[in-house]
Amino acid sequence: MNRYKIVISGPFAAGKTTFINTVTEIDPVNTEAKTTHTNEAGIKDSTTVAMDFGRITLDGENVLHIFGTPGQFRFNYMWSILGKDALGIIVVVDSGERDKFDEARDMINFFRVKTDAPLVVALNQFENKDGLTEDEARKLLGLPNKIPIISCDARDKGSVKHVLLELLRLILARGDTY
Repeated sequence: MNRYKIVISGPFAAGKTTFINTVTEIDPVNTEAKTTHTNEAGIKDSTTVAMDFGRITLDGENVLHIFGTPGQFRFNYMWSILGKDALGIIVVVDSGERDKFDEARDMINFFRVKTDAPLVVALNQFENKDGLTEDEARKLLGLPNKIPIISCDARDKGSVKHVLLELLRLILARGDTY
């Protein structure tokens, strides 16, 4: 069995855990703890402190292992640990939280320095939020056109699969043998 590692990262409360929980075929492994920082506790009650994990069987020979990182910079040591040997990186960004785009840009740059793995941005569209378009997000993130930005809904399995397939296309286009 061939196992391939994909990393899901992004700022706090962008939808990373939901993204993984939506698509995994196993009971996900989540390392949630009570949110202790005041500015975060007002957004949600718990946060990922180590990682999330899910799995997708591609066929009888190939399996994707999907690792989610914590979103806060204070846990950035986990970004390095989880990013090691990853075939690809997906950075999930809340399309309606413009104030989180600086953090997302820093995370993207972190992974671009740490690995040469292909990277895509999943622009998570939340209900009841005025979200940015892909073009607006590209400008705010300062991304070159070679890094795809894909609108998605982290709660929708088809949408999440679309993002994963786009990342897999990039991986295959590199021509690397894994």
